[in-house]
Amino acid sequence: MSTDDATLLSILTSGCDERIFIRSETNANKYHLNPLEYEGMFHRGSCTCGTLTPFGYQVAKAFLVGYQEADYDAVVKQQAKRLQDLLRSSEEDQFHVYFGPSGSDLMYLPLLFQSMLYPRQEIINIVSCPEELGSGSKAAAENAYYAEWNQFGERIPMGEKVSEVVKSRVHYLDARSSSGHIVDRKQAIRDLIAKHPGKPLIGNLVFGSKSGIKDDLAIIDEFKEGVMWVVDMCQFRTDRTLIHELIGKGVMIMVTGSKFYQAPPFCGALLVPKQWTNRLSTKAASVAGDFGKLFTSYDFPPVLSEVRKTLPAFKNLGLRLRWEIALHEMEAYMAYEQDEANDLIRRWSQVVTGRLAQSHYFRLMPNIEQTNDSIVSFMVIAQGRVLNQVELKQLFDYLVLESHEGLRDYTRIFLGQPVQYGEKSFIRLAIGSYSVRKQLEKAAFDPTNDLQIIALIERAVDHLFKR
Repeated sequence: MSTDDATLLSILTSGCDERIFIRSETNANKYHLNPLEYEGMFHRGSCTCGTLTPFGYQVAKAFLVGYQEADYDAVVKQQAKRLQDLLRSSEEDQFHVYFGPSGSDLMYLPLLFQSMLYPRQEIINIVSCPEELGSGSKAAAENAYYAEWNQFGERIPMGEKVSEVVKSRVHYLDARSSSGHIVDRKQAIRDLIAKHPGKPLIGNLVFGSKSGIKDDLAIIDEFKEGVMWVVDMCQFRTDRTLIHELIGKGVMIMVTGSKFYQAPPFCGALLVPKQWTNRLSTKAASVAGDFGKLFTSYDFPPVLSEVRKTLPAFKNLGLRLRWEIALHEMEAYMAYEQDEANDLIRRWSQVVTGRLAQSHYFRLMPNIEQTNDSIVSFMVIAQGRVLNQVELKQLFDYLVLESHEGLRDYTRIFLGQPVQYGEKSFIRLAIGSYSVRKQLEKAAFDPTNDLQIIALIERAVDHLFKR
């Protein structure tokens, strides 16, 4: 098929919701990015809003040259198999792959599963760290449409119920206290489970939130029966050994290829241990038809043939292209020794946190030592006070939209968007796989531009808030 850049951009920005639409007035999406405008961009974002990398661009062009629509089903199966091969702990495939346009869409799947297993029963849906999950996760957890557009390119009734027969009572457990300290949510989870004996339960934990918060996953071992455990690893900043352990315990894992692995937005997948799929294959599938505005038959593994029959056989080429880019990046990154990559990330974190700690412009978020090394979260201070969400958004827009001098080989920057907790907010710097492996390739750790980006933030604060 044609592989000109206009076609590539059209496909990359299709098959998901309005967050990836290119706005005619800016030639960029709502995050101020255009997937093809990656030249000169120093990327330290942790959000599902990145551009292509030079490597990703070549992967995308090659994929489209060889793609034929008749091969779509084979491509889906091959991508699922590649993900299984990358993440399995033995020669046996221990999980099925369920695809979704974004991480937020994956929140619907456990609701569907419990509705199939326990028809018309109220589902107790426990959601950890809601303020640090994807923007649509809360609505999805409540069985509501979170967006105005679906992967089919159709308008959907945002805020309305997805299914009249799915009943989800959601209990949110905050990530942080008003002081910014990370909350220990284990006892709250225990109390909710004890309060609802015999009810279908979903325990949505997070391991690597927007600021890298990690739930204490030991709680899973306390309740091996009676809870459908789901761990949000959408940042995908996780060693494979943990994935192996969780799959072995029957835990479902949400992942995306568009954060740490720097594929363009959006590409999600739910890794479901085979014992769950086997149980679902024996149940009535009619309720799955209620999710026909969200999922295609290809999003579900072939073993769930009755579920697939209830859903549209829509071929989402944009999703396939984004996953192809992500999988190539994963394969390239995972070719390096895990310890070697982790050491470089840890060194990067030490340099960045050290520089931030030395400046009166910043305050590191509390308990940062408990978060993922590849994300550094911090508050910004101007004239002795912490900037709020509105001010941080103004700072973010300025930093991302302006050209900057002083960076080596780059003129633009991208960083993590502001995250609000209570009435306070913070921003983030995050390193991705492409950046890590480019340094591993050269066998040279170089934080020059990371230090410069911090200096740019300081100058931007003076420019915007000290006039």
